[in-house]
Amino acid sequence: MKIAPILLTYLHTHPSAYQIVARGLQNVVAFSLPDTIIFPYQHDVFPDDRLEATRLDDDFIPDHPELINWLAQLIDPDEPPMPQELWLTLSHITEAQHNFIEVSFE
Repeated sequence: MKIAPILLTYLHTHPSAYQIVARGLQNVVAFSLPDTIIFPYQHDVFPDDRLEATRLDDDFIPDHPELINWLAQLIDPDEPPMPQELWLTLSHITEAQHNFIEVSFE
């Protein structure tokens, strides 16, 4: 998924643009941000009112260590996990006018 580095870099560099969504899971960090923030292919990657989960390519983890470290710190600042796989789940929540981004460390 070519949009993943764009989305995650945006979140990493614009912390005031999103809210973290508490999911109560030990391997997940989720974000909510206004749908007025425009991303490439937005209507394709943020499906309306349904979740779209995608496993990121194996090279994403070694190619983006700064993003992985940042996400790991958000998941658990005391013992940051190191993923073997990374999953990205996206959705456009039309009623709330927000985009949902969830990153799962597997």
